[in-house]
Amino acid sequence: MALKRKQGMGTRWQNGLCNLVVGAAVLSWLAAGGPPPTDAEAGVAEGLQVTQLGQGLSGNVEIPTLGTDDGRIIYCVYSNNTRSIWIQSTHDAGRTWSRPVRVMGLPSPRYITDANILVDGRRLTVFATHVLDLPDKPGRFARSVFQVAVSEDGGASWSKPQPMPSDRNYVVGCIHAPVWLDGDTVVMGYSWDVPAQQKKPAASEGGMYLKSGVLISHDRGRTWAPGADVEVKKHPIGADEPAIVRLSHGDLFMIVRTSHPRPYETRSRDGGRTWAPPRPSRFYGYNSPSALLRLQDGAIARAWDDSPTDRFPLVVSLSTDDCRTWTPPRTVTEPEIRPDGSLSYVRACYPSLAQAADGTILLAWWQMTRDHKSTVHCARLTREWIEETRSWPEPTRIVAFGDSVTRGVRPGVREYQTFRYLLQRKLRDQGLRVEVVNAGIGGDNTARALKRLDRDVLSLKPAVVIVQFGINDAAMVDAGPVARKEPRVSLDDYRANLNAIIDRLQSAGIRVLLCTPTPMSRRYAYQNVGAYAEHEDMNFLLRRYAQAVREIAAKRKVPCVDLFALFVERPDGLALIKDGCHPYVRGHQLIAEALLRPVEQLVVAGK
Repeated sequence: MALKRKQGMGTRWQNGLCNLVVGAAVLSWLAAGGPPPTDAEAGVAEGLQVTQLGQGLSGNVEIPTLGTDDGRIIYCVYSNNTRSIWIQSTHDAGRTWSRPVRVMGLPSPRYITDANILVDGRRLTVFATHVLDLPDKPGRFARSVFQVAVSEDGGASWSKPQPMPSDRNYVVGCIHAPVWLDGDTVVMGYSWDVPAQQKKPAASEGGMYLKSGVLISHDRGRTWAPGADVEVKKHPIGADEPAIVRLSHGDLFMIVRTSHPRPYETRSRDGGRTWAPPRPSRFYGYNSPSALLRLQDGAIARAWDDSPTDRFPLVVSLSTDDCRTWTPPRTVTEPEIRPDGSLSYVRACYPSLAQAADGTILLAWWQMTRDHKSTVHCARLTREWIEETRSWPEPTRIVAFGDSVTRGVRPGVREYQTFRYLLQRKLRDQGLRVEVVNAGIGGDNTARALKRLDRDVLSLKPAVVIVQFGINDAAMVDAGPVARKEPRVSLDDYRANLNAIIDRLQSAGIRVLLCTPTPMSRRYAYQNVGAYAEHEDMNFLLRRYAQAVREIAAKRKVPCVDLFALFVERPDGLALIKDGCHPYVRGHQLIAEALLRPVEQLVVAGK
């Protein structure tokens, strides 16, 4: 279902082949006045060679699938403007690529996308999802078919596309190269929509409820029949766009996309005819498909978007025990953050993997820039590069413990704009291997925080904890709005709770950084209710809570970042509190900048 590091300073285009080379050798070129990297170039890991496919095609190129049978020739198929399917090939492990060749166009309205390819010697079979526009259900996702085109001469000529027979009204998710089993048997992942089957088609992709599985062919891809369904009942879109791989003993391993922060995983012992109950993955991967590939030596490579909220960063990992354990993920590409809080690109997703005969691993993905320009990129990797993470030290874990200011995400603030994400990126730019975990909950105060300290903080075994509460403790109004005569947590209890939090963290050997609460502004929706209406200063009470944090920090010799002063002492500080109680994009940037040095010192002190 195709829903419509700081290392960019080491990039350049080379040799007229659109090969992107990333490395320190480029710095002198930039210093000599070369152009800065484009949005599509920025963020690729240092040292990787990346090629942009689809050169010469106008408009958007998206959703690639790589396919090969012996690694000598690798093919990549993708869609162009969702109106046609194209193919390119490489004979030198992705160093250079042929010109794009058109495989099929749009047989009839509405659109065609999600190309896939089965390679069987010189016989190539390309599949694509054709979403039809039914006159009696305009604009709804009522009917789709898999269009199939065949080349018997290695892609020099193509048959007229024909729809694959199916008893499903709406099929989708066929975006990963089929997997060969024994003899002439091959399996291919796909999904189908339940509402469309019930003749109650959704008006948007978000309204779909999908089941996944495999199509099974016993005649080398000429005819297909469905295996059993995989269902993820508790998530809105269900189970979509399965990635599959064959394991050493013949079992199949599957990862399905869900609308949960994590994809789900399952296994089949009988070639896809039945599946074990799916379980959430240990990795993130919100609403985005993964890719799997069995390498020549039997190891399994995996690529995915390692985020609970976004389609980046794109990472890879390796398993040598049939997908039971994985190497720590290694980032292939992650967008740069611009000064205004925007990204150099907004997604790097729909990965596909293939291995060349010489052992090179190719990773292709769909990338979209800020101006919604879609491109397909392909990187050359090695197993050794992926596995280097085995020798890396475990990252230092930092927990940001607080309320909705810490949680950060809200209308107008994306996850990548929160101080948690920005702080993590800044620390990593300093060469520190860290992981910053968000343990902020909206509406929380110190009394509630104490109750969840074990579950949300201590259980994670962090080295450093950033503690920031107060705005809800000092609140003088409840939902309704209903004016209060006393704050939700008295100042004395606030002091006691903070001290108790510090005691428990320090007794566990955790280094603590206190933060004063951020201030409120006159944009608060309840500014004319109760005590807020009676005082000219919205922060008449919150100032005392901020001062309590300073005093506790000084008495206990705990470092403190004064976020309250950070905002009230800036001429534009309170204007950054746009809804009266939360910092927005620029505010989170300021918080991350203020936290950087103190957190860095605590991390280094623990080494």
